[in-house]
Amino acid sequence: MVKTYVEIEVDLDEFSDEAIAAEAAERGLPQAKHIAVDAINAIRQGRYDDAVTMLEREFLPKWTDRAACDAAYREAMGR
Repeated sequence: MVKTYVEIEVDLDEFSDEAIAAEAAERGLPQAKHIAVDAINAIRQGRYDDAVTMLEREFLPKWTDRAACDAAYREAMGR
């Protein structure tokens, strides 16, 4: 078994509730605050991959709609 250690330095002071709420209001994303808070909690628990995944899904989605996502899935699965 190979163990890999990762050290990530995160300044959690940058993620105040007020800053998250302001960003969400600016972008018109009411769910953004909840996603960001969940990601912060994942970081605090050491679940860095989960935090990145949450943020990427919310702010950097690969597909613009469900149909495009389903098509990509079918192609990847060879269906």
